[in-house]
Amino acid sequence: MRRKFNLTILLRNWHKRAGLVAFLFMGWLGLSGILINQSPSWGYDTDKVYWSWVMSLYGLEPQPPQKGFLSGSKWLAVTPGGTALDAQVLVPPIQTPVGMVASQTDGQSLLFIATPASVAVVTESGERFDDMHPPILPVSAVRRIGSMPDAPGSVVVQDLDAYITRDAGLSWTPVDPTGVNWSGEAALPEAERERLLPLSKPFVTLEHVLVDAHSGAIFGRGGVYVINTIGVLAILLAISGIWMWWRTGRRL
Repeated sequence: MRRKFNLTILLRNWHKRAGLVAFLFMGWLGLSGILINQSPSWGYDTDKVYWSWVMSLYGLEPQPPQKGFLSGSKWLAVTPGGTALDAQVLVPPIQTPVGMVASQTDGQSLLFIATPASVAVVTESGERFDDMHPPILPVSAVRRIGSMPDAPGSVVVQDLDAYITRDAGLSWTPVDPTGVNWSGEAALPEAERERLLPLSKPFVTLEHVLVDAHSGAIFGRGGVYVINTIGVLAILLAISGIWMWWRTGRRL
């Protein structure tokens, strides 16, 4: 004789098997959701992940910069690891440099590195000597930096108007910008790019990894399909659970 079909027994067996499969995934989704919500307060939005296996999932490889600023024999370049002078990261960091010129102060060789908001003064070994901001600087923003060819050791900055200093920023006077050698980006030689390779490791933030792991996107389109399938599975588990609860209640 053929057994009578029993939907409740079928759903119970379904719950046992599907629940075990979904348990780990649903637990991870819940945990990752909590971590994502707490990301700003726990610093995950700024923590950097350099793990090679994570980078391979994103298809990222080290890419040293193509251009930098040259003054004398010194190269300044922006890398993922920070702004580097001769392949050494400057500390404290210098963001978004717009140029670099060399000068002499009391017999000491110094480098003046301009950013839109300030001019950092560092030694040739990369040690911070000074930082110049307005009102010490004669301009509210620095668009470019250079030097006068007929005034050795001079430093010129410009926003709208250009100003020159011959005493490392103690005094500034207006100058005609047409006669200035302005610092500009130049192609980095291959040897310098090789030196910058260790500083050019790609990274993503921990928050980014958590969001992509939560959605499955970190594993590509297939990962998204898996998470979507788990979501459908969870809905079916909920529906079958309600059905069994309702059937059981009717018998009481």
